[in-house]
Amino acid sequence: MRRLGIAVLLVLTASGCRPRAVGNGSGGAGTAQMAVVEFLNAARAQDLQGISAMWGNEESPTRDRVQRQELERRLMVIACHLRHDESRIGPPQQGEGGRTVFSVQLTRGPRNATVPFTTVRNRRSGRWYVEDLDLRSAQEICSAEPMSRPQGRP
Repeated sequence: MRRLGIAVLLVLTASGCRPRAVGNGSGGAGTAQMAVVEFLNAARAQDLQGISAMWGNEESPTRDRVQRQELERRLMVIACHLRHDESRIGPPQQGEGGRTVFSVQLTRGPRNATVPFTTVRNRRSGRWYVEDLDLRSAQEICSAEPMSRPQGRP
């Protein structure tokens, strides 16, 4: 498992992923759609803390349940797959158990991907989190030529 984690980090580094850790620290969003918007904004900025703040389930944020090293690996994979120049969020669809599903169209250069996002309201806080997303359709975005590096990064 450790080798897989190292391999993933090497691939991400070679592919131009340069995640930053700058988020605002708060968790969840007031609406299901805003959870997706904030998640996408953080992914576009390669902001691992921002992604982490919007990723959770009805019980707790993911960062409260997963060991830090594993969380960081997962966040780097998400950040790479969701790099984009433009995004368009489709209308909400009712999911199981009170969840809301959005189909998100991502564009990065000439490449497009449609990624389903599932959101859920946290029972304790009432805040909305992205619970699940299917990154398989965004693999080409991750392997595309790197975008310009974020400002302030070497």
